[in-house]
Amino acid sequence: MANILVTSIGSFAADIVIKTLKANGHYVVGCDIYRKEWIADAYNVNAFEQAPSVLDMEAYLEFIIKICKKYDVRYVIPLIDLEVDLLCVQKDFLLNQYGIIICTSNEETIKKCRDKYILPEYLKEIGINKTIPTMLLKETNVKDVNFPVIVKPRSGRSSQGFFILKNREELNYFITCNKIDDYIIQPYIEGDIIVVDVIKDLLSKKVVSISRKELLRNKSGAGTTVEIISNRYLTGLCEYIANKLNIIGAVCFEFISTKEDDLYFLEINPRFSGGVEFSHLAGYNVVLNHLGCYMNIPIEPDATIHKGMIIARKYEEYVTRMDHLITNESR
Repeated sequence: MANILVTSIGSFAADIVIKTLKANGHYVVGCDIYRKEWIADAYNVNAFEQAPSVLDMEAYLEFIIKICKKYDVRYVIPLIDLEVDLLCVQKDFLLNQYGIIICTSNEETIKKCRDKYILPEYLKEIGINKTIPTMLLKETNVKDVNFPVIVKPRSGRSSQGFFILKNREELNYFITCNKIDDYIIQPYIEGDIIVVDVIKDLLSKKVVSISRKELLRNKSGAGTTVEIISNRYLTGLCEYIANKLNIIGAVCFEFISTKEDDLYFLEINPRFSGGVEFSHLAGYNVVLNHLGCYMNIPIEPDATIHKGMIIARKYEEYVTRMDHLITNESR
């Protein structure tokens, strides 16, 4: 069993990550930028530490090293994009200097996944033609644009900075009001969002994928009700991409499926998906198999996945502190 640091435990994926690791005997240290009373899962880890913002990169890295020393942590599982982006760059340093294993893909892979302009071009180079045509907004002639379109940051995360523009007036207004150097523009394609939890074992090159169609989705881009699906072509496509990109462990692929049954590649999030628990409920332990990729443990096959299952997410409230009871007399 291992001592494991899980970061940003206020995020969507934290609950299933913590539950799974603890159920399998691991000692889990959790951290978040917010105080303990503000984070429900801070009471589910073995130890909690409040972290500095990852935007202060030097302080954050010092914090990671300090906590790993304090709790004899061997493995670090970052849950949000900013932490993944910082820690993947420090993988070799942390391993060589402190024996700390960062459970992410390598820096080159993550940078390619993160760049929403470079990645579609790369996929076309390796023979994947069903990508959404992508242009740099600053190089786009507004007169040549067919609407509606999507504009979003080239290196954006989740649905941050994502806009659907329906006509030339909206696009001109957007260009006038925003710094567009880092923005891309794509045609708007209507269809169902398909999310795939993809796990790749670096040693054996084996790839497992669990696919789901989002039936309901919130404004931040997280699925709230999904259907587990099976698509042999999609499975093969994910395996091919994961091997070409040298993915290690669990990541999240997204596609759009149109009414004409065309399947367009959308993006890759090089971390656990916010809905990774959907895959667990469908029968595959993404968290343990992800960890196994960094422990040289072969990943399990996907034979037990329940296709056709519909899963809905709910939210619960927890009391994390109660100082005293307020009565009518004490008001």
